[in-house]
Amino acid sequence: MRRVVVTGIGATTPLGGDAQSSWEALLEGKSGVATLEQEWVARHGLPVTFAAQAKVPAAEVLTPQEAKRLDPSSQLALISGRQAWEDAGSPEVEPEKLAVDFATGIGGVWTLLDAYDALNERGPRRVLPMTVPMLMPN
Repeated sequence: MRRVVVTGIGATTPLGGDAQSSWEALLEGKSGVATLEQEWVARHGLPVTFAAQAKVPAAEVLTPQEAKRLDPSSQLALISGRQAWEDAGSPEVEPEKLAVDFATGIGGVWTLLDAYDALNERGPRRVLPMTVPMLMPN
């Protein structure tokens, strides 16, 4: 039997920008669900106009370069991973003894949809060269 040790926790959720504030809001019975205010909700006539979005936008935490080069799902994973590393005390670790468990059901979908729109509206030369690396959730 292998042993696994979790030494740090990170989260960016609809309730808070980190694990602690998310947990406190949860204990207070707060909801992270709110009405969607983006113009595309009405433009596309979405039948559902509420969702649970990240409380702290990734652009407020990441550098402009990181935000531009990562799909939203990867942005949130990076933010949470950095928080977990900090929560663990930012230890010096041999690379062979370090692991990250990351999973997504459909990460990268926004990047894929943006590329599809660019292809249809402006042609293949207008699709970002970083599209595939951006949408890959690894």
